[in-house]
Amino acid sequence: MAKAVKTPKTNAMRELESAGISYVLHTYEDDGDESVGLGVAISEQLGEEPGQGFKTLVCVTPSNDYVVCCIPVADELDLKSAARAAGEKSLALM
Repeated sequence: MAKAVKTPKTNAMRELESAGISYVLHTYEDDGDESVGLGVAISEQLGEEPGQGFKTLVCVTPSNDYVVCCIPVADELDLKSAARAAGEKSLALM
């Protein structure tokens, strides 16, 4: 009998399982072509609308505090606007 393929688990998956919360794992192929944007490519592979997906970006302030930004997968983060919204002079991606 063939062995089942073992899927590597993330910490988030382990936490869900320990809390007894069911989830569905979706997988995708990374073809390395980021000209469209990785989030948009993943959305298309999964048959989802890119406008329904979000990406989470962690930024660092000049005083080494963190700011978390959630934006649609098709968008790019405007660091100046995000810094203004966070009440900071500037932000850098972590």
